[in-house]
Parts: sequence; structure tokens; C-alpha cells
Amino acid sequence: MTKLPGKPIIPFTPTVDAVGDPTTCYCCGMRAVALGIATNPKPDPQYLCRRCIVAIDDYKKIRSLDQYELAALDGGVDAIGDWIAERGIGTELAHYDELDQRMLVKAAWEGCARRLRELIASGSAPF
Repeated sequence: MTKLPGKPIIPFTPTVDAVGDPTTCYCCGMRAVALGIATNPKPDPQYLCRRCIVAIDDYKKIRSLDQYELAALDGGVDAIGDWIAERGIGTELAHYDELDQRMLVKAAWEGCARRLRELIASGSAPF
């Protein structure tokens, strides 16, 4: 997967809404509660959820996805591409109803999990 210019490789940004309240955890994408990890919180404080707050010291050391997470992310991208091609709706989310939007995310989620399971089954995962 190639990083797009001007876009972070981690898809969980921004972590604030229009009034500055926490929305999405910077690390895992779950619902954020508070405690940002950005050194200069002006553009985005990089808020965290409760579970990630507990592990803040470890997260400060990790700034990018590892090779297995990137491979899983690629699996999600592939699954989304297949789902969009199968449905024939196109890539504009404005044309999707609520169910189609959720099914798109489900395809990405399952694609990530499927790719990670493939890596584990092949014995190439470090755990």
C-alpha cells in the first residue's frame, strides 16, 4: 500500500469534531474520551480511548503500522475494491444508503482480518 501525499497512513484522523471534542481514538479507531498524544495539539490533539490511555507509554514509541498491520490494511483495501466492483454502485459514498455504507466498512473489516489470518496460517507472523 502506498501512502497518499498529504494523507496519514493511519486512517483514524482527525480525532476531534468541529467544536474540539474527542471523537475517534488515534491509535485504534474506537470512541475517544480524552488525553491527546500530539506534541502540538493545535491541528489535532490525537485523542485516545480508555484502553489506549492505559498503554500510552507504549503508543508514544510506535508511530507507524508494522508490516503485518500494513498487510492486513492492504487486505481491507482489496476487499473494498472487490465489494465496490461487485455492487456496481461506484466509489462516491453519497450514492450509498446507510446499509451499503455499513456493508462497505464490513468488507474492509473482514478483509483486514482475513489477510491477517492468512499471514498467521502461513507461519510468517512473528507470534
